[in-house]
Amino acid sequence: MNQQQLRVAVAQFPGSNDIAQNKKYISDLSRQAAEAKAELVVFPEAAMCAFSSDLATLQAVAGEHSAAFITFMQELAKAHGFAIIVGVLSPSDREDDERVVNQLIAIGADGEVITRYTKIHLYDAFSFKESDKVQPASLYEDQRELSLFNLKGFNIGLVNCYDLRFPELSRKLAIGGADILSISAAWLAGPYKETHWETLARARAIENTCYVLACGQTAPKNTGQSMIIDPMGAILAGAAEEPGVIVQTLTRDRISAVRQTLPCLANRRYQV
Repeated sequence: MNQQQLRVAVAQFPGSNDIAQNKKYISDLSRQAAEAKAELVVFPEAAMCAFSSDLATLQAVAGEHSAAFITFMQELAKAHGFAIIVGVLSPSDREDDERVVNQLIAIGADGEVITRYTKIHLYDAFSFKESDKVQPASLYEDQRELSLFNLKGFNIGLVNCYDLRFPELSRKLAIGGADILSISAAWLAGPYKETHWETLARARAIENTCYVLACGQTAPKNTGQSMIIDPMGAILAGAAEEPGVIVQTLTRDRISAVRQTLPCLANRRYQV
């Protein structure tokens, strides 16, 4: 049997426009993850700011702090010797578009950026309109907008918040070889929202027979409720509503066993 393992941590906290406060949360949670011997730490979407801020505020935060924040995360990864997935907002590189770019960045334990994923599905729902402030990813025939990377023998696909509601994205990542779906979110609080968050995250695990690392910003504006989910859909660890870290060891043996019992990917007849 293949005993390949990956020790993962999911760290949640309430992002604000106080960059120093965000960095303190991240530093403290990173220290806890390092003490738990994590090899990968997942942080929320837009971890550098308050995601629901107006466009002018997001432009200022992205323009003034994005580069330094990414450097801070790279140094943190290198100092602790673990990989990181984190959400950032960056200025647009399009002269005709003043909106910011919502990305997830994967950083290796050496501090180098592995990949950047630009959010595809913007949250224009529940009386919120992300597209007023954020420009969506461009789509390509070769689907290079998708982000999938390998860490210690595990293929990890990146999903950003509202993307979770579109099962075809996660399925494309699974077909591309994903063993783990990493979901970073600022899942806004509201009626049914916690139920949707858990149900959809567990569904993505079950239908794709993947581990799911679901990480969300916490109250007062967001739901928290971060989870590490087994390929059969069981919640292995949950973070409830307070800032904190959850840790779990993932194994290739478990993925192989589930896919032998439940060969959804092999049995599918429709292409996405």
